[in-house]
Amino acid sequence: MEKLERICRCNKKIYIYGAGINANYVYLFLKNRGIKVEGFLVSDPQKNPDHLYGLPIIGIKNFQKDQTYFILVSVVRESMAYTAIFNCLVEHKMQNVFFISSPLMAEIKKELKIRKLKQLFEKEQYHLGEEVPVERYHFIFTMSGTDGQEYHWRFKDVIVGQLLANDEINLFPQRTPLEEFEEQYGTYYTLHTLQRDDAVPEKTYSVYMAQSHVDRAPLQCAMPKWVLPIQVGATLTKDKICEIRDDLGIHISEKNRIYSECTALYWIWKNAPRTDYVGLCHYRRHFDISEQDWRNLMKSDIDVLATTPTFIQEGIGNFFSQYISNSDMEQLLKAIEDLWPEYLQTANAFLNARFFPPCNLAVMKYELFQKYAEFVFSITFRIEDYYRSLQFHREDRYMGYLIECLLGIFLMYHKENLKIAYTDMLFYS
Repeated sequence: MEKLERICRCNKKIYIYGAGINANYVYLFLKNRGIKVEGFLVSDPQKNPDHLYGLPIIGIKNFQKDQTYFILVSVVRESMAYTAIFNCLVEHKMQNVFFISSPLMAEIKKELKIRKLKQLFEKEQYHLGEEVPVERYHFIFTMSGTDGQEYHWRFKDVIVGQLLANDEINLFPQRTPLEEFEEQYGTYYTLHTLQRDDAVPEKTYSVYMAQSHVDRAPLQCAMPKWVLPIQVGATLTKDKICEIRDDLGIHISEKNRIYSECTALYWIWKNAPRTDYVGLCHYRRHFDISEQDWRNLMKSDIDVLATTPTFIQEGIGNFFSQYISNSDMEQLLKAIEDLWPEYLQTANAFLNARFFPPCNLAVMKYELFQKYAEFVFSITFRIEDYYRSLQFHREDRYMGYLIECLLGIFLMYHKENLKIAYTDMLFYS
């Protein structure tokens, strides 16, 4: 980005090729640095408006070349339009052209997103948590409660595109994030601030880490002591990468392509040795937790540990419609109505809410985990029966997404009698 800025300052008349979202990002990047842009160039002016940010959008055929122009191409190589634009530039004998690469464009977008989020959150009671660990393509916003504790929520970076076009947006016009969240899930306990009771006896725990033979590369970090690797989808390969595998004992290992990490969840339910607490994390997604945190969690009588909740501005049902079909969600609600009717009202409320515990990461007291697993798999097996009756064969991990919903529904339903603690997710790229 420093090189791009330096090059632009050495040229007098800067034009951005393109008028789409990437062109917007490039323009704002230069504007924030006080670099003037003359206008936007496009291959076909008929498919574009006349102006963008008050600057002219000029068809390449009508562009008046002189000795001082400099063109920044905002369409990256991976775009389907890239080759046509490249050919157009060659055909019109354009010179002094700078092609922005995908990695550079990603850095430009990230900088602008953080800048925009800072502007948004500075107006409110919450702010961007720049130093908080978070999964890629996500951000964290935080809020300080009246008790002095800091509460975290994560959100996908796609929300920033909506914010770029609306400077007046207020994500929480009626209640604070904490008030809205606690109405949905009960009290938000933060793991690192739990008060322990030393009179409570020591307890045991086991947290299994789902790992597959298709994982691309070994993690470049030491595994925490509390991690118990379990190979998922073990029956689908001859490779044996873990001592514990989900094809041993009672299992659904062969369904890994639709259940994803949740074939490990089933194996834990049916086969894992009993410990006071039991849970699941992923190969690349861990809990931000220390040995002291484990002791505090168990001596604070916490029922469930989950990772920082995800905030979805458009509502959870709309969010999951990107990953699963309407039929999947309809069958989920129908199975709940048939098998667990007392959960139906909560399920509908969950789909209209804006927070959920992500990625099927959770640690629970053993008895609660047994109840949760029975709830989950009775529903998913019913949904499998439906698609089997249609002679559908699927391998699209739709069950993994549905179980992500079921975790939120289960915790919402039991919010009055559960103590749920949250910690940040450590994501390993």
